[in-house]
Amino acid sequence: MLRKRIAALALAAVMACTSAAPALAAGTSAPAAQALAEDNALVAIRIEATDNAVYGQPFEVSIRATPEDTQYIAVVLGISGQAKGFVTLLLPEKVRILLELIPLPASMSADPANTRDFNLYRYLKQLIDGNDVSVLIRVAEELTSLMEILQYYVPALQDIVTGMRSALTLIRRYLPEDLVTHIYVDEQPEDAGNYVAGAVTLSREDVNTGGFAFFKIAPRSTGVRQYWSQETPASMTAEAAKNFDFSAKVEVDGSVLADPVVTYTYKRVDSLFGGLFESSTTEVPTEPGRYTQTAVVGGNYKAANISRTFTIGAPALLN
Repeated sequence: MLRKRIAALALAAVMACTSAAPALAAGTSAPAAQALAEDNALVAIRIEATDNAVYGQPFEVSIRATPEDTQYIAVVLGISGQAKGFVTLLLPEKVRILLELIPLPASMSADPANTRDFNLYRYLKQLIDGNDVSVLIRVAEELTSLMEILQYYVPALQDIVTGMRSALTLIRRYLPEDLVTHIYVDEQPEDAGNYVAGAVTLSREDVNTGGFAFFKIAPRSTGVRQYWSQETPASMTAEAAKNFDFSAKVEVDGSVLADPVVTYTYKRVDSLFGGLFESSTTEVPTEPGRYTQTAVVGGNYKAANISRTFTIGAPALLN
């Protein structure tokens, strides 16, 4: 099935590029191709990100390369917090323009209402955005197959495929294989957490002397508060505890979040030494006893922790 899909894709692309060959041959894509083909260049790539970044505020990862016309693929990986599993490939303008200059049939668009000027760049985003990193392997393979036919018109596709494979190597190095990931093309990080970024040159002859950085987006704490959804009674039965709403609500600027990230822990405190040696659990207790519950906001927001104590069973039996 994959071979048939690649063959059909290649044939459609050849037909499209044949009709567009005069424009390509006339030099529309030549500057990009020439820039990608520079040999033996000593390249320095610097990755910068917005300082003191906080979730919800403007944020940008920028790439500065020397020489300025150096072409690259940058990879940004979310390695902790709400950002964990986020992957984006950042392309320079010339590479994006080059991919946009390669037309593809409108029938290849997944959105029938958005088929005008359909091209290879839009097709790549269609294949990659929101999918798992494993999709990148298939995209690289499809590009390789296309490149064998399209290289007469666009030789620089070889460098792009090489760059994507190098990016895949970096991704595999920093993300566990079993981690659920979401990969995008030219999308900036948004979620709170720690990130690692790297950049590789597209030319196999370039000597890359830089291109690695760590940065962080902090959770938002301004205007954020949490409180219990339901107040606990003085005591409750085990059956009532099973049906009780032990959750907390999180407000941001007065509006309740629909799906907040909150971690709940429970600890029994009526045992010997006041529960000093009791371990905490995330499971709602149902056995008779006195317990302390703590709620901690996580994800993209941060608020003061809240705690409360409640009793399951007859109070007389617990005193």
